[in-house]
Amino acid sequence: MAVSSGAKKALVSVGVLVCVGALLVGIGHWRAYDLISGDVVWHMAAEDNGDDAVVVRDRIYTYDNDRLTIRDLDSGKKVAEEYRDGTWAFVGDGGHVAVVDTGSIAMYARDGQELWHRTTDDLYQPIAINRGGMLDAITCSEESACVTAHFDASGQATHTSRKSTDLWTPAVIGVDTFEDHPSVRRVPTIAADIDPKKHAAFQVRDGEAYGPAVDVTDEEVAAQVGDLLVGMSRKDGTCHFAATRAGRRAWTTSTPCPDLGYPKVDVFADRIYVTNPSGDAYDVVTADLEGRRATSFRIKTGPTSENDRVRLSPTPDAIVLTLTDQIAGYSPTTGKRLWSQKLSRTSHDALDETKKLYPGVEVSGPVIDRYGNGPGSLATLAIGRDVPAYTHTYLDAGSGKKSAELAAPYGVSSLGLEDGRVLVLGDEDIWLVAG
Repeated sequence: MAVSSGAKKALVSVGVLVCVGALLVGIGHWRAYDLISGDVVWHMAAEDNGDDAVVVRDRIYTYDNDRLTIRDLDSGKKVAEEYRDGTWAFVGDGGHVAVVDTGSIAMYARDGQELWHRTTDDLYQPIAINRGGMLDAITCSEESACVTAHFDASGQATHTSRKSTDLWTPAVIGVDTFEDHPSVRRVPTIAADIDPKKHAAFQVRDGEAYGPAVDVTDEEVAAQVGDLLVGMSRKDGTCHFAATRAGRRAWTTSTPCPDLGYPKVDVFADRIYVTNPSGDAYDVVTADLEGRRATSFRIKTGPTSENDRVRLSPTPDAIVLTLTDQIAGYSPTTGKRLWSQKLSRTSHDALDETKKLYPGVEVSGPVIDRYGNGPGSLATLAIGRDVPAYTHTYLDAGSGKKSAELAAPYGVSSLGLEDGRVLVLGDEDIWLVAG
């Protein structure tokens, strides 16, 4: 039977449509793979990670639901998993971990071996763990002054009174002065105390002041990194930074600055920031942790209302300003804008897809996480493949350039690492994403 020319054209059209459809589905699968696995260094199924993690050298520490988990950073494999009733876990620079609860302290080595366990009369909060595993902890009551305990490497304790009646801990890497207490946090190697009457902070060893004090405007304006204590004071329109390292004066530097009110302190491995909102701007005072230079400047937000998103986030290499419809990075030494990026309403309300929203923005370490609930039109073409609803686009805070992408379920938290990689924690998964 002869086939009419019209039928031939119809068959060709159908064939073309099938080929185009197959091509689009293939592109969709490629895009879905790229979002799910393209920038992933490793991915592990992991229950009860919690929202917090600490990374020290080549180890990842999480503590949630009374379970301490230690993983190898390069592979994601478990090094140790220990069940210990507790409230918080504290990690020192040497990788030692103290798990504390009301009435007990347990110390673990960097690979999870229990070194000692002691019962106590109260909840002691660790404030320092040195590289050899010695622990300084503190407990305070409203009726009396605080009491500190120094535990040696075997867990033997000596107790001393403490001048301050406040449970004072300065800012440390990963925890600013206003942040809620995470389930796992890093602590410095040398304990510090404060004399609020003299507005002075100082390092402590064996219950006594160790080295010279540093002046502070109040008990919040100080930070610790390893064995370095940095404080900032203000007098006659000048902000003075002073640092003590392991009991010795390390450096001082100063810069003209405005009155900062009740500022927030952020600290990283190489820099301290003191910031305060002031009208339609943020005042910033900052110094590198070698004491070479302190600077002060103002970053303007422009007119905003109480419904607008306005947040300033210091990072190791830039200061990130997040507004409702844009994000921008500023130099930590001059305050000049380095880059900016407009945001579009690319997300939608989870209950009303017709309601368009701006993407979420979170900043951690040197990384910006810009996320929204939609992997994009191409990935939706991946028939038969389950693509998580939220796409996380990671940006380098110093340049604003995209470094990686990840499609992940709702509610994951992203931790930017010093080398630009991202540790992503979910309810049932953990990822390391390339930077």
